[in-house]
Amino acid sequence: MISDEAVQNATGKGWAEWFAVLDELGVEEKGHSHAVRYLREHHGLDEIWAERVARRYEEDRGLRSLMA
Repeated sequence: MISDEAVQNATGKGWAEWFAVLDELGVEEKGHSHAVRYLREHHGLDEIWAERVARRYEEDRGLRSLMA
């Protein structure tokens, strides 16, 4: 797993901050693709980091299996 320090260094926010952003967005209802697009368009993440953040969020919230 990617450490909080690594995500902070790469994106400017730690996991808890990203999770709060995605909680507010309503990922459970809007879905993975919407979350990735939102992170790219509104927070300036590149495709790789947007995917990583969205997947980690979904795994943490039980929306995605760790093996998926």
